[in-house]
Formats: sequence, C-alpha cells, structure tokens
Amino acid sequence: MANRETALKPALSRGMLAVYGIGTILGAGIYVVVGKVAGEAGALAPLAFLAAAVAAGFTGLSYAELSARIPESGGSAAYIARGFNRRWLTGITGWALILTGLVSAATITTGFAGYLSVFVALPDALVVPLVAGVLTAVAAMGVKQAAWFMALTTALEIGGLLLVIGFLGGELAHFPAAFGAALNHAPALPLAGSVMAGAVLSFYAFIGFEDLATLAEEARDPKRAIPFAIVVSLAGALVLYLLVSAIAVSAVPPETLRDSGAPLSDILAAHDGPADLLALIGLVTILNGALAQIVMASRVIYDLGVRRGAAPSWLARIHPRTATPVLATILSGAVVALLALAFPTEQLAAGTSLLMLLIFTAACAALLVIKARGEPAPQGVRCFPAIVPAMGIVTSLALIFTRVFA
Repeated sequence: MANRETALKPALSRGMLAVYGIGTILGAGIYVVVGKVAGEAGALAPLAFLAAAVAAGFTGLSYAELSARIPESGGSAAYIARGFNRRWLTGITGWALILTGLVSAATITTGFAGYLSVFVALPDALVVPLVAGVLTAVAAMGVKQAAWFMALTTALEIGGLLLVIGFLGGELAHFPAAFGAALNHAPALPLAGSVMAGAVLSFYAFIGFEDLATLAEEARDPKRAIPFAIVVSLAGALVLYLLVSAIAVSAVPPETLRDSGAPLSDILAAHDGPADLLALIGLVTILNGALAQIVMASRVIYDLGVRRGAAPSWLARIHPRTATPVLATILSGAVVALLALAFPTEQLAAGTSLLMLLIFTAACAALLVIKARGEPAPQGVRCFPAIVPAMGIVTSLALIFTRVFA
C-alpha cells in the first residue's frame, strides 16, 4: 500500500471532475459520429442517441456505485479484484484497460495529425511525437494541470456546439415534420433496426465515465464526487447530443451527413456559417480525449504496481512535487507516439473496443457478486438495484454480439 508521501493526492472538486468527464465523453465523438448515426437512423438520430444513453447509463451507474465503494485509481481492475479476488484476472483487466486507453489516445493523435494537414502541411513524424510529448508533459505536471487543460478544451468544445446550436437553431422548426415522416414512412422492424444500428454507433460517444473512476484517489470526497461527475457528464453529453443531432438532420439530408468526415463543419458551410472556425475548434478539442487516456493509463499502472503486484513497483513511484506517477505517465505517452507512428490505429481501435466492452461486462458482474455476497457499502454510498449492473452486462454483451456477428 502506498504511504502518505508516495500516494496520489486529493486535489479535484466535484465541479472540476464533472467538467473533466464531459470533456472526456464528448471527445471527438459528436463532431464526427453524428454523421454516421444520421446515416443509419436518418431523422431518428436523436432517438438513437437516447437509446445509446440508456444502454450506457446502466454501466455508468454501475461505475458510479463501484467508484464510491472502491475509490481506487485502478478503476475497473480494482472492482474486478474486489468482486472476484483473482490476481491473474485483475492483472489481465488492468493491462487490457491500459491498452484500450493508449490505443484510443494513439488513434486520436493520428487523427489530429491528419486534420492538421488541412491547415498546414507537416510530416506525421514531427506532429505525432510533438503532440504526444506535450500531452505527456501536461499529464506529468499534476492532475490539476491536466484538469485545467481539460476544462479549457471542454469549454472550447461546448462553445463549438453552442455555435452550431446558435447559428442553426432555427432549423429545429423542421425537425418535428422530418421525425414524423421517418416514423410514418417505414415498416416498424426495419425502422427499429436502423435506430438500433445508430445506437450501437453512438454508444461509443458516451464512453468516458470509466476514466473518471480512475481519478477517485485524486478527488475530494470521492464517495460523492465521482458518482456526481459520472451522472452529470452523461446527462450533459446527452442533452448536447440530442440538440445537435436534431439540428443536423433538420439542416441537411442524412445521406449528406453519412458521407461527411466533418459533418458539423459541412452543415455550417452549407448555411454560410463559420465552418473553418468550427473545424479549428474540433481540431484542438480532440486532444482532451488523448490526454484523458494518458492520465487514465498512468493511474491504472500505479494501482497495478502499488496494490496488485501486476506492474513493476518503480513504475508506480509518485513524484514528490507533482504528486503524479511520472514514470508511468512518460511510458504511456511514449507508447502512444509509437502506436500512432508504427501501427494501423484504426484496426487496433476496432479490436480494443471489444476489450472495453468485455471490461464493462466484468465490472458490472463484479458489482453483482459484491451485492450477492451482501457486502455492505460504506456510509454515504448510493447503491442501485441489482437490475442496474445486470442490464449493464446485457447491453455490453449485446454490443459485443453486434460487433462480432453483424
């Protein structure tokens, strides 16, 4: 167990954690995924986002309870350790979680380099290490610094969405007619299938709450702060997704959105709006997703080294001045740069998304086991009925089935 001098330090308030969570969940999702969801669900895209939010909510609420019961930086690995008490399973889970985070960060970094080329032509061999180095430095400086970076980029991100809402909000007047026409002019079964296909795509736009769970040791009053941040960030993201997706399918045909790589910018361009400004905002704000993954990976490495015996102890050392696992952070950033430069990150990301769903399944199962054992929750912890983690398992397995066999 870490002693007082080498442990992570509580530094984050509920409000800062909520902003961090919103930024992590929004990520690059709404700036890109809205087009793909509209391509599947058409004018019913908001319904697809709502269905995805319900599905993600079961797992999110399970993580809210788990993070309050077990406020440790290992997140999913810590929950599975408590539920199943199998060291090998905990180690596999922890390193799988780290892998998913680092591949995600590498994918984002590669995407940033690609989008940057629209504005200025620079080689990936220069951009990728530079971006990874800057994000690693921010993460290593301290959790407060990382949280402030997230707050600034999240403010920009939300500002970009508000720009879309403000500039094109009048298009919502056309939404009821488009929504009604979509409901009335398609057979029920294909209609439900298109909405569920859109929901599967948009589910991944709600992932991010698991990153909040790994900040439990750096939260003030984690038993209340982390659950609060998870619920607020999921709800806040849902409101923005519903508004923006409704505007998007009202402003341009869904087929146009489906084929667009930057759908929100294209919508603004089609209505003589500031499309370049939104593209620039989207370019900058996708970095918060990569930063969150580097922070998450370093915290899980710390937990595996300090508590689980599944990582070298030297990687878990906390710097006395920054109160961060600096070596774990540097290693995480270096792996992100290597993955981004040397591997096809889109193919890696497709595989690791299945890993993430398996981790969600195992974490929800761990909560069910803890409840079945009658393990009492610490005072002040909000407990949910067993149906919540049970539905988390069902939805995760359904998504796994869809990804593998669809």
